[in-house]
Amino acid sequence: MKKIIMLAAIPAFALTACGEDSAVEETGDALEERADAVEPYGDKRAAALEELADEAPTDAREDALNARAERIDDIGDERADAINEVADEME
Repeated sequence: MKKIIMLAAIPAFALTACGEDSAVEETGDALEERADAVEPYGDKRAAALEELADEAPTDAREDALNARAERIDDIGDERADAINEVADEME
């Protein structure tokens, strides 16, 4: 019976041993939230450009808008990845 009680208490001890996040870990968490916001923003801007491309009067204009949309999407993804990388180093 004592073994069962001890096994049940291990998770509680683990939680108290971890304690609160340090300031660095809190900053890392905030950076992760920022990265989560950056990527969708780029996606939305890219989607808007793709919609404009669909209505472009010429194929050349459509291609240019689609290329710009792809660059914006890539920039958003790269920025989010960079922010997450810094956040991971802080945790």
